[in-house]
Amino acid sequence: MIADVIGNYLDNVEEREFDAPFMALLRAAGFYDIHFLHGAFEFGKDFIAKRTEAGITSQYAFQTKAGPINISAWNECRGQIDLLRTNCLAHPAFDTQIPRHAVFVTTGRLVGGAPLAAQEYSEHLAQLNEISFTTWDRERLIELMIGTPEAGIAGMASGTLLSLIGKIDEAAVTDVDLERFSRRWFTDDCGECLARAALEAGIIANRLRLSDRLDLAAYIALCLVRAAWACGHGSAPPAETSIRASEIGRELFRRYGNDVLVRCNNDVLDPAKFIWNHNEPSAIVTYPVRCMKVMELLGLLGLLEAERESTRCDEIARLTANFCDANPGTAHPISDRWAVSLIAPSVLLWKTGHRETVRTLLTNVTRWVGDHYESNQRGLAEVRATPDEEILYLLGTPFTHVDVPRRLESYIATIVLDLTALFEIGDVYELARNDFLAVRALPSVLEVADTAGQYVVEAVDLRSESNMPYKDKWEPDSEWKVAPHHFRGTSSLYLERIGKTWDLIAVISVLRDRHFVPCLRRYCQG
Repeated sequence: MIADVIGNYLDNVEEREFDAPFMALLRAAGFYDIHFLHGAFEFGKDFIAKRTEAGITSQYAFQTKAGPINISAWNECRGQIDLLRTNCLAHPAFDTQIPRHAVFVTTGRLVGGAPLAAQEYSEHLAQLNEISFTTWDRERLIELMIGTPEAGIAGMASGTLLSLIGKIDEAAVTDVDLERFSRRWFTDDCGECLARAALEAGIIANRLRLSDRLDLAAYIALCLVRAAWACGHGSAPPAETSIRASEIGRELFRRYGNDVLVRCNNDVLDPAKFIWNHNEPSAIVTYPVRCMKVMELLGLLGLLEAERESTRCDEIARLTANFCDANPGTAHPISDRWAVSLIAPSVLLWKTGHRETVRTLLTNVTRWVGDHYESNQRGLAEVRATPDEEILYLLGTPFTHVDVPRRLESYIATIVLDLTALFEIGDVYELARNDFLAVRALPSVLEVADTAGQYVVEAVDLRSESNMPYKDKWEPDSEWKVAPHHFRGTSSLYLERIGKTWDLIAVISVLRDRHFVPCLRRYCQG
């Protein structure tokens, strides 16, 4: 997966943009005394460097190019290559008294007659006992960069990226940090930005994996999918850069989602073991959060496998159903931030026939929210709440003089009502509607038009309603519609029209504050 990400980066990098990454790559590969010489007096040498192998120090000279090299381009480069190997003028650090090696570097591939020409040139030099000559093409660069993909951002890494990596290393990063960071991936110059975004996503995901945060590694992959379409929304046909970034995001998610799946052994189906294995004194908070995360990731992974018509979809759905049935924490979202965690697993389970599990899950969530709002006058924290605010609303404050304002709005209520409506589970819908009315948990809805605003937290075309007037009885119009926003949804969304509905569900998981009910209805019916 990292190789694919690096390959995408090399395919899009410009020649001089690769200078700083190449120097970082040389250092990572054991070279030293590195100097950048590109300019009017380079004499064919863009870089020089030394390396010691088996006790022998050699002087290297590099000429770098970007993109594929065909026979015509090779012939044009021959003059520089000849200077590269024969000319001793370079830099005071260039040592002509030690063994020398000439390397021609291209971020692309040698194509057409160029590979044979390069091979013949190298063999000719060997017969003449001249200095060695070799070529590093795209595949060789990928091999070198796999161990140190961070080299690709050398010279271009912003303080924001370095700060994020620092927070990852300190185990202080959250999904909120990742979402905010990923906003830099959709700018006015989206084509070049997405190529770097894919590399940064791969680097960040790998760093999170090393920190044992597979959930966040999967989340940053979803952020890349979001960025792909925030840049490419509305393009007809879809922009190749957006398609490629989306595909890389999907594959990154599949990779880390599968890593989560591997860890879902029998212990996760035993709530006591699931809690004790993490040995956290705050399990009253962390246990339901872990449950919601695992359930959501399994749901997204199962739906992604379903698009490939893979038999693994059924396997993942069975595990998801067993996980939901075994763990009461799957029905205890601690704040509105975790409301959307119900969407992907519910859709997966409904589409694969585990419908009783969906009924039970939504019923138990209804009871949990109802009991909490009835016994706790604070309600539950909002979607954008910090972890401290989530705990404050969930457990209360230890200080009697600290007043926590009551929240009547409930996005969890909205998700439950919308899921029961689009699945046409009338009895559970009426139960949920009555319970939420009884405790004044008001279903809040955020609506977005089919514009680029659907991928952005603070878009100008958002429409918010804090108490959506759902019907009190299961008396739907047009088969399932029981609330005004069910009718206001657009006839279709851009990602639906281009066959990327899973990507839209990924966007829902990234933003956490919106969902697209008509789209989910069509997805379940498809």
